[in-house]
Amino acid sequence: MTSRGWQYEVWSEPDPHVLENVRFLAGYRRAWLFDPDLVAALRAVDLDGVSLGDAFRLRPECPRPQPESAVLYLLWSGHVTTALDRPLSTGHVLRRAA
Repeated sequence: MTSRGWQYEVWSEPDPHVLENVRFLAGYRRAWLFDPDLVAALRAVDLDGVSLGDAFRLRPECPRPQPESAVLYLLWSGHVTTALDRPLSTGHVLRRAA
């Protein structure tokens, strides 16, 4: 085939857990929905190696959904990463983005 200049690629469906997680995180893509001061404060914290659950509890003075949403926004925006090949849980460990 290559002698004729043809190429091929194998395409398949994405991992169902990755797809489910990306769809979930897409709900946190709109930066204007989140308190900019809270997002800035969470960006200033070294989240590398912190579990998702611990990151949710970093700002106990804020109403519960706000830090959770801000952390998930940071995950969507690429400030931090985590494995998406299994359903997201509070046990997921966050890593500094490259």
